Amino acid sequence: MKLLHKMMLNLVLVAIPVAIGGVWLFYTMIHAGIQYEVDEQLSSDLLTMRQQFQRSGQYIGRINPFRVEIDSASLPIPATFADTTEFDPRENEVVPVRRLVVTVQASGKPGRLYRISIRQPVGEFNEIARLLSIGVTLTFLVLVVVLMALNGWLIRRLWQPFYQLIDQLRHYRLEIRSNSEHQPVSFSGSTTDEFNQLSAALNTMSRNLQEQFMTQRQFTDNAAHEMQTPLAILSHELENLLSIEPLSMEQMTGIERAQDSIRRLVRLNKSLLLLTRIENHQFADEQVNISPIVDELARVYHDFANHHELKWEYNLAPDVYQTMNPYLAEVLFSNLMQNAVRYSEPNAKVEMTLTPSYFQIQNPGTPLPFPSHQVFDRFIKNPAFPDSTGLGLALVQQIAQLHGMRVNYDYLANTQIHLFRVDFPKANLLSTNGYTIT
Repeated sequence: MKLLHKMMLNLVLVAIPVAIGGVWLFYTMIHAGIQYEVDEQLSSDLLTMRQQFQRSGQYIGRINPFRVEIDSASLPIPATFADTTEFDPRENEVVPVRRLVVTVQASGKPGRLYRISIRQPVGEFNEIARLLSIGVTLTFLVLVVVLMALNGWLIRRLWQPFYQLIDQLRHYRLEIRSNSEHQPVSFSGSTTDEFNQLSAALNTMSRNLQEQFMTQRQFTDNAAHEMQTPLAILSHELENLLSIEPLSMEQMTGIERAQDSIRRLVRLNKSLLLLTRIENHQFADEQVNISPIVDELARVYHDFANHHELKWEYNLAPDVYQTMNPYLAEVLFSNLMQNAVRYSEPNAKVEMTLTPSYFQIQNPGTPLPFPSHQVFDRFIKNPAFPDSTGLGLALVQQIAQLHGMRVNYDYLANTQIHLFRVDFPKANLLSTNGYTIT
């Protein structure tokens, strides 16, 4: 849930009990005010009647049987207010009534008490209180809606710099900025101190990331150049040693082992440097037709497959376009083909399929000597092949993730088939005709 929605929800949750409490309090205050005024009117009428009884011993005014009752009483009763209901013949219904009961002694008649009951219908007053409460409640609700709308608009306006920073972060690409005069991204400020502090922190972070990126990129480039030179010299010197005679068999075996180690070190160095360059996004993407790339690699590895006595079959759809780097595309498919040739059983069949939505290659072989979920981990390799660097499939996964592809591995135990599949994000097929070569 967005922050704005959470704030509005909290305002609603707070406004509901406040509105209920406010309406109850308002209605209670109105009711108490009306009751106070009615009691005051009843007290005023009682005072008038008391004065007349004390002067003349009787009530001179006109008696309304519904409002005033005068009866003889035997015991004195203090002035008592009470709420009750009575039938109103004029309204032909039962109505709420406020009543005042008291005893009055008539003038010149000692011991003669009269019980006076004065009543005032309050139904209309209660109706006025209800109408006022409903009006205030509706006005309050409309006011809350208007305030929430204004508050939402103000919050969006106040938080607009924050959303701009989020948008800049969403589109922030270190590798793109690194190729544009090596200038770090500058995050815009605002008139709000807190957002200015956030912008300053992000600008500092951007500069630090840019410096670290350029340092790492420079180290990678230098390492790629500097490490190849001594390895090439070592390989050349070992070849010169092999030409010196006489050499014992033990010496020749040692030199050949050293050459194998150097060749493996060269491959390992190239793979690690390539992984680093991929992680640093140092490869530019373009719209690439991967069909001819896969076709050329399939023809190249066809000879290696024949050398390993493998049956090599592939079915490729033409003009399958993907947005990626051509060199990385070649590395991805080449590593998968090399892996299939290296780990297949003799006299087996390797099958490849390229469609607009995926590339798939399968080869028969023995089960993995390690858990299948580790097949794309770095330096995980089959002990039966010590010359492997353990980075080929790691490169495949890294390249696939870089271009939004998903690479999956599955082992079909019933047929002993290793299955690798690369799902493309959005393939653009221009032609659906495929061809098969065996």
